[in-house]
Amino acid sequence: MNQQSQGNQSQTTSDRNVLTDKELHYLKDFLSWELMAMKKCNDTANRCTDPQIQTLIRQTGQKHLNHYNSLLTHLH
Repeated sequence: MNQQSQGNQSQTTSDRNVLTDKELHYLKDFLSWELMAMKKCNDTANRCTDPQIQTLIRQTGQKHLNHYNSLLTHLH
């Protein structure tokens, strides 16, 4: 492998850790969607009178919160 191709390879490898503006915009959207879904689940569960359905809705809200937190960990 010559020096030029080695330089290109290391540049490509290091660039994988940098997000583009477009990727950051997508992540922001994903975070917003997950947070909104979690809040809607909590609101719906609070208004629900059937305990079994309420539990299912709360579990779904928790999954959205987990997704939100998972996305955040990838940004740190």
